[in-house]
Amino acid sequence: MKRAPSQTIFFGHDVPKDHLTLAGYLWLGVYLGLPVVILGNLLDLLMQKWFGWCIGFWCIL
Repeated sequence: MKRAPSQTIFFGHDVPKDHLTLAGYLWLGVYLGLPVVILGNLLDLLMQKWFGWCIGFWCIL
């Protein structure tokens, strides 16, 4: 019997090839995106406080 290349046999069970799940993509977005958003907003706030002009998110508030 010929098997698809995306599956392996482990203790008699067909195991599908590993892949990143939706939860994995969400955690990846949180892990990589959240620090960028926080630092960007902090820099934007500091620019507004130091120079008096707004360049980003804080202009909307």
